[in-house]
Amino acid sequence: MESEKKNYCFKYLKIVMAALLAVALFYSGIKDYVKVGKTDTAVVELYGNYPTVNQAKQIWENYQSSEEITDFCFVWNGGVQVVTNPEDFRQTNARVTGIVGMAALYDRQAALLEENDETGCVIDKDTALELFGSENCAGSQLTVGEQIYEVRGVVSWSQHTMLIRPPQKNQVCTQVLIRGKKGQNLEGAASDFLVGNGLSGILVDDSWLEVILSWFPVTFLVMLIITVSRWLYEMERGTWENGIQRNGEKKTDFRKCSCFVIRILLWGIGLFFGVRLLSYIPQSWLPDKWSDFSFWPAKLRKTMEAFRWYIMFPKTMAQTERLMSGIGCIIKCGAAALLIGAV
Repeated sequence: MESEKKNYCFKYLKIVMAALLAVALFYSGIKDYVKVGKTDTAVVELYGNYPTVNQAKQIWENYQSSEEITDFCFVWNGGVQVVTNPEDFRQTNARVTGIVGMAALYDRQAALLEENDETGCVIDKDTALELFGSENCAGSQLTVGEQIYEVRGVVSWSQHTMLIRPPQKNQVCTQVLIRGKKGQNLEGAASDFLVGNGLSGILVDDSWLEVILSWFPVTFLVMLIITVSRWLYEMERGTWENGIQRNGEKKTDFRKCSCFVIRILLWGIGLFFGVRLLSYIPQSWLPDKWSDFSFWPAKLRKTMEAFRWYIMFPKTMAQTERLMSGIGCIIKCGAAALLIGAV
């Protein structure tokens, strides 16, 4: 009898530990899911006649003086370059990116770089630590080639990145980021901007990430409800005496009713949160008519093509952060679902 009790305690201690670990993973995964959020910015990879920095500035000035309000940002990709602290000659490699227009579209933390600030830069915290030994380095100087820049701010990007306003007017911009008008989808916003300015480009869409991610928290919730329902069913069929399950003993009506009510509440709560999570699926993924059976094959083909472009082209900082958070959500919620299903 004593050994049975010990085995019982050890068994259910493992179950409790696994359940707690699963809940912790799920909580962390949900935090990553929230970070991904919804994007309202169209990322377009340009081709053909690339606009120079000077032309991009002219387009920006034209929009600022017109009544039409459109937020956009041209991007110049400077590649990976050597960044130097001229005081003690510390060096590190960083991806240098130039922007023309609204910096906050590239990343909300990039707003530290003002519109006409051609001598300032924004760097990530790892680059700051390697160059200056501290994240508190605003006002310090660094060099890229022969250009001298002053640090305006240090941000929490996960890559070695330096953001500037391109100093050379003949440099070409290879990307443009466009924020659509209220109620306008990303494809429409990109098309209107490109046609209106005589540019050619491909929309690099990552809305597929929002569709995929929604299913992982839902899967965990379903596995959790199934597991708890199974526990309640076992409790309903057996009584617990001195830590040992006794099967076949008659249950009281009260216990049966309690287990039944709890199961109903669990499924109701799970259904509520599941619908809430799935409601974050973009509207573009839903057909106008449910009888339109050709919608899904066409949408999947289009999504696979967009995914190939997404993998091929360079990503903005916001896209990279969304991707990393999305991967974290998939791994954590997936592991949590497997754990809770195994207990």
